[in-house]
Amino acid sequence: MKEVNQRKKARVISFHHDGEFFYQKGMVCYQKGDLERASKYLNRALKFKPNEVEYLCQQAAILSELEEYETSINLLKKVVYELDDKLTECYFFLANNYAYLGDFQEALDEVSTYLAVEPDGAFKQEALELYRMLAEEIEDIDTEESAYISIHERGRLALERGHFEEAVSLFKKVIKDEPNFLAAQNNLAIAYFSMGVTGMALKAAEWVLEKDPGNIHALCNLATFFYQLDDSDNLTKVMHRLDRLYPLLPEHCGKLGSTYLYVGDYEKASRWLKTAERKGARCDQVFCFWMALAAYHTGDQELAERNWRQVDYFSGKPFHPFKYSKIQNMMFEPDAQDNFMVMDLIKKEVWEGNRAYQLFSLFYLASKGDEATLAEVADKGTDFVVKGTARRLLEERRAEKPDMRLQIMRQVEIRVGGKKEALKNPELYSFWSVVDSVIGPSGNTDCSGWAAALLYLWKKEFGERTSQKEIADELGTTVYRLRKHVGELAAALDKQWEDGMVWL
Repeated sequence: MKEVNQRKKARVISFHHDGEFFYQKGMVCYQKGDLERASKYLNRALKFKPNEVEYLCQQAAILSELEEYETSINLLKKVVYELDDKLTECYFFLANNYAYLGDFQEALDEVSTYLAVEPDGAFKQEALELYRMLAEEIEDIDTEESAYISIHERGRLALERGHFEEAVSLFKKVIKDEPNFLAAQNNLAIAYFSMGVTGMALKAAEWVLEKDPGNIHALCNLATFFYQLDDSDNLTKVMHRLDRLYPLLPEHCGKLGSTYLYVGDYEKASRWLKTAERKGARCDQVFCFWMALAAYHTGDQELAERNWRQVDYFSGKPFHPFKYSKIQNMMFEPDAQDNFMVMDLIKKEVWEGNRAYQLFSLFYLASKGDEATLAEVADKGTDFVVKGTARRLLEERRAEKPDMRLQIMRQVEIRVGGKKEALKNPELYSFWSVVDSVIGPSGNTDCSGWAAALLYLWKKEFGERTSQKEIADELGTTVYRLRKHVGELAAALDKQWEDGMVWL
């Protein structure tokens, strides 16, 4: 009996998984439509098996849906050129990626290869249609000019998707061939600044202004750079220059309007965005959001509501609304609880989002004192975890006594930099709900120990280097307590995945 007890006491719960584990997690996320999370898990799977063809092909498909065409192309080429030349459908998918990037000649070459090696392949009809379309496009394009324009477009897409190093590389290629292509210089400045290479960013913007002192894009870029650097003197100088500009092109009017919006001058933002719309600017969902936000801050509620309806929760974009920095900023403005757009987003998430965003939204509502919505979710919610959390947040507010299990999540929010930073990592709320279920209503609530365990496993899950001692010290607990709770939480997380209750 003594020997058995010793073995039981020494039992350690493992939290080491293989590539197939992460691949299956990614596929569940993919089937739920959560492409970003799916891609993260596929990346984890590929760290275990970098040459697993099935993983590579699935990741390439997901990246294509996320409009990360360059990376998708690299994976497909690795598959068909290095690993398995029998997977000829990769040529067809390569053609589609190149077509989306505007590389029509590359796309034509790949689709021609596919038709040559698979004359009766599964994608024969689609390939023939793509071939005809590409052939017509190429007839109308001056290929010498299109080469650098195409590379610039690829760089712009990489920049938009946050692949800053790739964007820098592509913009440099354009500038090497066409040094006076100022659009590439302006975008290079943005890419450098986004990487934190401030000096190079400012140098690139100033170079453009030496060539073209009135270049609107360069001036607007400098304004946003100085605003983020809190350089009020230089910001004032640039804003004086912008105030004297009267652009004619709708694109320039829109750029000017979005810059005034960024620095918080909503009157001028509204005026220039309206001018851009009147001149025929492309009013996509992002533009409509700018219009709505500017109108809201200038007191034009009707215009704000009309444009907000057209935003339609960014339904035409690949990312969740909460992923946009301007949405994040709006949600944490001092008067956010009075902003109909914020509450519209939050209430939609409470009822329609995945569990992670639902839980974030409930904590957000509690922080804003919205008891009515909490009560409605507590009464009519369909997800038992979300419904129970709403009820407890409501009871906590009314009793004015902290619920210690809820306090664990609040400690985590503080440690990651506040609710705004937690919003950028919604899976924290999913991890918390597992902690909450492990503790149970009558369990011992070691807030700091559980918060430390949650943060440690979260960081490990998403590949961030850390140590148990570092996290324990940060949360004011001991390594012993952290390690104990890590074992309990790891086991609970594993069981959730085995039972198919996946909502990260």
